[in-house]
Amino acid sequence: MTMTPQGQLPAHILPPRVFQPPKPGQVIRCGDVTYYVGEKIGQGGFGYVYACTDEWNNDLVAKVLLPQDRTYDVVRDGWLRELQNLVALRHPNVTYIHQAFEYQDTFYLIIERCWATLAHLLGRPDGELWLPYVARDVLFALEYIHEAGYTHKDLQPENVFISHVWDRTDASRAPVWVFKVGDLGISKLEKEMGLLNTVFAHWMRPPEAFDPGEFGVLGKQVDIYQVGLLLLGLLRGSIPRFTEEEVLAGKPREMAESLSSVYAQCIARSLRRHVASRTQTPIAFWREIVQALRTLKTDGGQAGSPGLDGS
Repeated sequence: MTMTPQGQLPAHILPPRVFQPPKPGQVIRCGDVTYYVGEKIGQGGFGYVYACTDEWNNDLVAKVLLPQDRTYDVVRDGWLRELQNLVALRHPNVTYIHQAFEYQDTFYLIIERCWATLAHLLGRPDGELWLPYVARDVLFALEYIHEAGYTHKDLQPENVFISHVWDRTDASRAPVWVFKVGDLGISKLEKEMGLLNTVFAHWMRPPEAFDPGEFGVLGKQVDIYQVGLLLLGLLRGSIPRFTEEEVLAGKPREMAESLSSVYAQCIARSLRRHVASRTQTPIAFWREIVQALRTLKTDGGQAGSPGLDGS
């Protein structure tokens, strides 16, 4: 059989690459690191998520990319893109990547395991108490992401994670809750964004995604708009779903303005239809929330911390 100069088989007669998802209980070694795969805990358009630990007993997840009828090279490119995004955007409020590797023709991302997603908080009666805590961490992460030149553009509740930070010296103490932005697989450099190459969840599309000529070009303010939707959902108890006609008519902003919350106006500004009139940066959004919180405290309103026991 003829070999290539590098000692490899010609590409046209190589055996096909076969996607092989891990099995619960499987042990995978990558270099000098050993990972122990647990049960499958999630599945999305990207692939599967498995519980995972290492020899340090870190709580992790193994994110495995599904081929979905794509070629090996296309899957590999997607894996590399998310890896590059995660490495470039290391921040306390961005999910932390421990390692990335290929094993048995399958691409893995080993990421810190979080306790739940923001969806866990939707429907609770104390959404207004949680709002400044969620807003602070998400906007802090976005400020860093934007400063690096990226736009997340997929800020739905399932992509905002809740991490528990425990005091290892006192196991009786309740954990501190930290909110983290994750799932950076479709994040883009702002300069690369365009109508033809930018994918949005339909219900999260801002007005400029429908009509940039009228409302402004696609850019970082997409994330501001989506955070506004998240916080609006936190106050209402569920994420509102708007049609294209409602988005173009400004219904999200009107819904925010109709709320009795002290945060209603700053959320409404983040949902303005025209990019130039919308809140411009994460830090500007956060300053408005802080000012609203100060007003609440000055007026004698309730501004305490929500319970951190998950109840």
